[in-house]
Amino acid sequence: MKYTLIINAGSSSLKFKLFESDFNVVAEGIVEKVGLNGSFIDYKIGKNRNVQTGSVKNHKDAIKKVFILFEQNKLDINSIVKIGHRVVHGGEEFVKPVLIDNKTLLKIDKYSKLAPLHNPNNIAGIKACQKLLPKVPNYAVFDTSFHNTISDEVFLYPLPLKFYKKHQIRKYGFHGISHQYATAEAGKKLKKKSPNLITCHLGSGCSITAIQKGKSIDTSMGFTPLEGLMMMTRSGNIDPAIIFYLMGQGYSAANIEDVLIDHSGLKGVSGLSDMRDIMIGAGYKIPGYNPDRTFVIDDKKSAKLALDMFVNRIKKYIGSYSAILEKVDAIVFTGGIGERNKDVRDLIMKGLPKYKVVVVEADEELMIAKKI
Repeated sequence: MKYTLIINAGSSSLKFKLFESDFNVVAEGIVEKVGLNGSFIDYKIGKNRNVQTGSVKNHKDAIKKVFILFEQNKLDINSIVKIGHRVVHGGEEFVKPVLIDNKTLLKIDKYSKLAPLHNPNNIAGIKACQKLLPKVPNYAVFDTSFHNTISDEVFLYPLPLKFYKKHQIRKYGFHGISHQYATAEAGKKLKKKSPNLITCHLGSGCSITAIQKGKSIDTSMGFTPLEGLMMMTRSGNIDPAIIFYLMGQGYSAANIEDVLIDHSGLKGVSGLSDMRDIMIGAGYKIPGYNPDRTFVIDDKKSAKLALDMFVNRIKKYIGSYSAILEKVDAIVFTGGIGERNKDVRDLIMKGLPKYKVVVVEADEELMIAKKI
């Protein structure tokens, strides 16, 4: 049996999925809290789901422990014939999957300054696989590449053109692997080969893409994954002058960057970092979930405010993209919030034209496996 391994390395997590040649999944899971206290592996092999606790020092250690799990369950790691990696930022030069060598790694690292939360961790996952299975080819699949069909009047910012020519400042877009998979799956459900869609990836990171005839023509994230929608901890769009004002008030650029990326969005407004808590605070019920806190009046007000702001911004993007597309075959929801939270979907769709709604369970790993 020959296997394809897909790795998605985050800052303190590592997702993995092992496919047979027919894309049947034989093992999958996530290593959580890599390099932190309380590390564990939540995994499923065959029909059995288990959790294994224990120290995981770094990404190399995480992959090593995943390989041990495979061997313990009679999955031969020497049968892995290729490894695919999700890489968040590939700039303009990476428009399709590539075989990774040292030159490619250096180029990927060049974009780390544009995706500091993502590319360095993607690289760590790649290097770990190269060391542990040195004879197995590794491939990179880029989140930015699906958006290379966006035209220049859309991807350029209204700044002096020299900033694009010299510094490559432009909209790149992200979550492309997810949006591409959602487009393909929605097309199957709608029985349309080249649909017009508005795909909404809603999770801890959130983005919306306008899909015309199966291709991305605009997307909410931009030069970095900070632009666009209000997210769990990221602000999304704000007036850029706020940054200059705060610097005048004594905040450093690093302070402001930290606030915008890690302490804004739903968390910044509500004080909560779990969408289930926000929904309960806003007056909704989450079956089977019991929060470990009580909500006082102020908590409920801030949770409802955060939810209202979140929904409002999504509605505005759907409205603007529907104007660009003219014809919309469906609104597609994917990602943890988009897939699982019907109340959020209903709030978003309330008051909009009666578009078809399609829900697609995210599977970026399968999309990567099919590309390499």
